[in-house]
Amino acid sequence: YGPDTSNVPNVIKISGIWQVPHFHLSGAADKFLNGWQVAPIVSWQSGFPFSIMSGYDNSYSGDYVDRADFASGATLGQAKLNPNRSHGALIQEYFNTAAFQANADGTHGNTGKNILSGPGIFNTDLALLKNTKIGERFTLQFRAEAFNAFNNVNFGQPDDFVSDGEADIQTFGQILYTSTSPRIMQFALKLLF
Repeated sequence: YGPDTSNVPNVIKISGIWQVPHFHLSGAADKFLNGWQVAPIVSWQSGFPFSIMSGYDNSYSGDYVDRADFASGATLGQAKLNPNRSHGALIQEYFNTAAFQANADGTHGNTGKNILSGPGIFNTDLALLKNTKIGERFTLQFRAEAFNAFNNVNFGQPDDFVSDGEADIQTFGQILYTSTSPRIMQFALKLLF
């Protein structure tokens, strides 16, 4: 099961194309220093909400979508761990797994839907463009692009299944993948006429 996309996280996106100021120069200096543009796309996004799943069909409904129960005495506040811990700590235990257990027989689980939120995302894609006039009809465009320019690690959702229906899952509460690629750069030249 993936995240419930009916609850869309908060998203801030900033983008645009900015022209670097023009310097009143001539000759080679004009060709090199003028005609630059910067085009960033910056995205901040809160994490997707998710439910803690039992992994058992203790409700006997036949669809294995029972949610977990809170462990004896556990609360939602105890289940949430500080998201500002080290990356290593976040990967090993994103939420307090001891706060959950498989649902009781004949129930659908007592934890609510989408009670926890996954890791947020911060990403910056950046393009640097240089347009150089060559005579009256031609423009040479140089383009350098960096996707995930600051090489931020954006984690995927943690494993949210208490069990696989037979035994407790060893990866319960762990983050097993990243949701974005590492920094990727590309360069291009284009002749416009």
